[in-house]
Amino acid sequence: MAILKIHSDIVDEETRVVRLMWTGIDGTSFSTVDAFIDSIPENDNEIEIRLNCEGGNISEGWSIYDKLRATGKEISAIIEGKCASMASILLLAASKEKRFGYTNSKLCIHKPLVLANKGCAMRSNDLRQMADDLDRENEKFLDLYVERTGADREQLQSLMEKDKYVDMDQAKELGFVSTILLPLSASKNDHSNINNMAKTGENVEVSQSLFAKMLAKLGYAKIEDAEAAFKKVALDLSTADGSTLTVEREEGDPQVGDTASPDGEHLMPDGSTIVVEGGVISEIRDPEEENNNDELDAANARIAELETELTSLRTQAKSQDELVILNKVKTMGGLEGLKKIASSYVPDARGFQGNQGVQGGNGDPVSLIDKKLAEKRDARKKKFNK
Repeated sequence: MAILKIHSDIVDEETRVVRLMWTGIDGTSFSTVDAFIDSIPENDNEIEIRLNCEGGNISEGWSIYDKLRATGKEISAIIEGKCASMASILLLAASKEKRFGYTNSKLCIHKPLVLANKGCAMRSNDLRQMADDLDRENEKFLDLYVERTGADREQLQSLMEKDKYVDMDQAKELGFVSTILLPLSASKNDHSNINNMAKTGENVEVSQSLFAKMLAKLGYAKIEDAEAAFKKVALDLSTADGSTLTVEREEGDPQVGDTASPDGEHLMPDGSTIVVEGGVISEIRDPEEENNNDELDAANARIAELETELTSLRTQAKSQDELVILNKVKTMGGLEGLKKIASSYVPDARGFQGNQGVQGGNGDPVSLIDKKLAEKRDARKKKFNK
């Protein structure tokens, strides 16, 4: 026999996981019941539901009811404490003769209700639609109550409107339970049927492995991983240019290694720069470091500029001798001055006695200085010849 203990509120799976992580309080969802049913050996054809539940999510409760009935297994149910609201539907998954309740247990059936959300604005037609939906759900509850208990519809409706707990005697009168159980220590012989039922097979407990399966479905290997994931808070930080940098961390300032997006360098309002690579913060540069980097970049740019100028100057540079000559030329009036002292004059050919003259033996012209020297020599010769 597989024993299904429903000792917590009926909630959807998302609410169950979030509440479990933040408060440590578990819940009963369709997924947990479905996993429980999957864990039952194929040759075990009995399920015993043990109820101590105040109800919860209506749609989730109906899904669990249908799943239990669809197993085709023989289902029994015992009220161990409270059985209220949606839990009363799960009680009725068992056939009438297999529904039990302990002496001090309580049952409550009531009209379905909706919890009002603060700050939720609704129009009159929205409220009318909601009321119509609740009325239809109320009729659905009544239909099942009448079918599974055999009680009078008006009597059940009256009890639902009162919204109060009744004891097991009245629950038995209405057909919700067939047998009231005394504590086993009171009499070993009482309710031998339930004792025998407990001995027909081994109990299938919802173990840690079931919880591990649920964690695996959520993508976590262990509870610590899930807790860490739920503790993370997405911080949307505004950058200096007005864009948004999202950083995942529980609290405090962003740190290297934090998950963040988008990738790139983000200048923050305080002057620091956060560098994100591959979805992770790889570097955080403070304002002073940023200023130093700016100055270094400017210095490097100036060095590059000076190196370019130096290369140009080296290309245009003259040797020391060339510079001396150029300076001399400049002092003589530059190119125009050179033209004035240079001459292209070629004297007429004249000869001297002794076959010497202004032209050499090969007919080359002589300079003005040679001409003057020749004239001096001629004048001296004439003077001595007198």
